[in-house]
Amino acid sequence: MDIVITERGASGDGKTLNHGVINAIIDELAGGGGGRVIVPQGTFLAGTIEMKSRVTLHLEEGAVLLGSPDIAHYTRHVWGHHDDITPWHFIHAADCEDVAITGRGTINGNGPRFWEKERANEWTFWTPRKFSRPSPMIEWVRCRHALVEGVRIEDSPGWTLHGHDCDHIRIEGITIRNSLFAPNGDGIDLTGCQDAIIHGCDIACGDDAIALKTSELSRACERVAISDCILRTSCVGIRIGYESREDFRDIVVTNVLVPRCTRLVDLRAIEGATIERIRFSNITGSTDGGFTPNRAIEIICLDRPNIFKDLLSEDHPHHGLDRPLKKSSVIRDISFSGLDITTDGRIHIVGKPDCPVESVCFSDLRVRYPVLDDPAPFRDAPTTSFIPGDYADARSARAAFVIQHARDIEIDGLRLRWPVFPVGEWRLFASDNRNWSSFWRGHEEAIRAGTRRVPFHVLWARDAEVAIRGPRLAASEAGHPALDADAASRIHGLS
Repeated sequence: MDIVITERGASGDGKTLNHGVINAIIDELAGGGGGRVIVPQGTFLAGTIEMKSRVTLHLEEGAVLLGSPDIAHYTRHVWGHHDDITPWHFIHAADCEDVAITGRGTINGNGPRFWEKERANEWTFWTPRKFSRPSPMIEWVRCRHALVEGVRIEDSPGWTLHGHDCDHIRIEGITIRNSLFAPNGDGIDLTGCQDAIIHGCDIACGDDAIALKTSELSRACERVAISDCILRTSCVGIRIGYESREDFRDIVVTNVLVPRCTRLVDLRAIEGATIERIRFSNITGSTDGGFTPNRAIEIICLDRPNIFKDLLSEDHPHHGLDRPLKKSSVIRDISFSGLDITTDGRIHIVGKPDCPVESVCFSDLRVRYPVLDDPAPFRDAPTTSFIPGDYADARSARAAFVIQHARDIEIDGLRLRWPVFPVGEWRLFASDNRNWSSFWRGHEEAIRAGTRRVPFHVLWARDAEVAIRGPRLAASEAGHPALDADAASRIHGLS
C-alpha cells in the first residue's frame, strides 16, 4: 500500500512542520502489515521521523525532507558511547525488520543551523559544533534487513548514516554531500553490524567517509563488503577501528576511489579489539586533502582504556567514567592488492612489543610522491588520536614505509616515484593548515622549488620482520640509504 503524504495534509512549502503527519502514516502502514510512505516533489520540513517494520520511506525525484533547525522538534532517545552519537536523530529506526529509505529525492539535515557560524581560526580542522544536534542524522538500531537506496543525503549536523548492531543492512547507490569542514560529519558508520553491504556510493564529507566501529555498547563487526564507491573527505576514506571494544573480522573492500583524504585506509585496534581477515583490493586515491601530517595507510595496534574519557562533555552520562579493557588489542591477517596512491606522507604499521602486528601483505603497490612532508615537527605531538602512539621515533621517521613491532610483513611489487622539482599542484601549498608544521610555515616557495626538502628511506624498521621487493627501490635522494633498520629487525630484499 502506498500513501502520499500530501494526501494526508503534509505541505511542501518548506515552512510547515510535517513529522506528525508522516509518523501517523508510518503507524498506519505498520499496523496494516506495511507499505510505502511517498514523499512527492516539494520541500517538507520535519523533526524526528520514527520508522517501523515493513515500512519504506520513498522520496520521489524533486522531493526534499528538510530537518527542522529547532532541536525541540526532535525526539530524545539515548546517548551513545560518546557525544558524536547524541539522543537526537532526523530519521530513527529501532528493532525493526524490513525497513527502508528509497528513491531519488533528498534528505537535508540543515547541518549549518547546528554549528557555529565559522571555524574558530584558520587552522581549525572543523567548524565548531553546538551541543544539541541531530547526530547521527539517520540512526538504525538493531534492525534486520534494512535498506537505504538511491537517495541523496546532504548537510548532516553530525554523523550522516549510522547502523548499530544491525543484521543484513544494505546501503546501495546513495550520494552524501556534507561540508568538508562539517564537525564529525562522517558519511557512513556501522557499529557492531554484521552481514552488511555498502555498494556504489558517492560520498563527500568532513570526517571519515566509511567507518566500521565497535564499542562497549555493541557486538563484533563481521562480514562486511564495501565496493565500487567514490569517497572524498577531510579525514579517512575507509576506517576500521579506533572505536574498537569488540572484534572486526571477515571484511572485504574493493574497487574504491578516494580522490581526496588524509588517509586512504586506517586500521586501528586500541581498545582491546582483534582486527583480522581484512582484504583491500583495487584502491586508487590521493591524500591531497590540504592537511599535515598525512599518512597514506595506517595500521596501529595499542591498548587505550579511556580514549573518550577526557573528550566527553560534562553533560554526557559517561563523562569521567573509567572503562577498563577486557583484553589486549590484536591486528593480524590483513592484505592489500592493486593499490595506486598519490601522497606526501607515509605508510605506518605499528604494533606493541608484546603483541606485534602480524601477517600484513601488500602486492602490486604503486606510491607516487608529488612532494614529501616532513613528519619531524610532530615527533612530540599528542599520540592516540591520529599519530602512532607511544613511539616518537615512528611518528617522526622519514620513509615510505614506517614499521615497528611487526612480524611477517610482505611488500611485493612496490613501485615508488619520488618528487620531481619544481613541484606542481598540491593543496597544502594553499591550505591554511600547512601552518601546523614548522617545515611548511613560511617555506612554501622553497619546498615547491626543491631547495627545502627532506630525504626519505624506502623502509624504516624497528623490531620488524619485513620482506620487500620491487624494481629499483632507492631512497628519495642520491646517496641516502634505502633502509634504516635496527639490529632487532630482519629485512629481506632491501639493503
